[in-house]
Amino acid sequence: MGDAEAAVALADAVRRLMSATVLSTASEAAVRAAADEVDALAHQLEDIGLRDTMPWPDQESMRRGRRPFSPVIGAANPIAPPMTVRTLADRSVVGECTMRAIHEGPPGVVHGGWVATLLDQLLGHANAAAGVGGFTAELTVRYRRPTLYGVALVVRARTDSVDGRRVRASGEIIADGVVTAEATGLFLMPSPERVAALQETVEARSPGD
Repeated sequence: MGDAEAAVALADAVRRLMSATVLSTASEAAVRAAADEVDALAHQLEDIGLRDTMPWPDQESMRRGRRPFSPVIGAANPIAPPMTVRTLADRSVVGECTMRAIHEGPPGVVHGGWVATLLDQLLGHANAAAGVGGFTAELTVRYRRPTLYGVALVVRARTDSVDGRRVRASGEIIADGVVTAEATGLFLMPSPERVAALQETVEARSPGD
């Protein structure tokens, strides 16, 4: 098993653990025993060694939206649903995911912050697929109806316009053929110098920062 496969396998196991943590009906004693086991495993991985930051993807990976440790689409990040994303011929993108109990806000419903996160990710993903990726400057979300967790969600997004460094995009979340939320966003394309400076800052960070 390669490093990437091992990281995904670990993330998959931790996803199950995270769901079990919030849904378990185990006794207090069983929960405390599990906590001790998980704590020991965390110490084991920490003692082997930790990176200062998550691996920085190369430009081609960023353009294609390949980010294994992304908190939204990263199969190697246990907090991610994760979401799978396809780029269509017109360079719009379609994402598919199923949110879990750990993403809950109101009972049975995905937290509004996570709804915005899914949309922000896909709008940015669409821009990257179109070769005009940038940082989010504004994101406006309209919550049309509750977005349920535990059901298949489809997230669509596309780049609408490009004016110099300013890129506008839009998208929506669909469940059972019904739009539950939609968003528009303004993104700013960084200069190569800004990207290089940001990368240097990230790489120079220490674990305690």
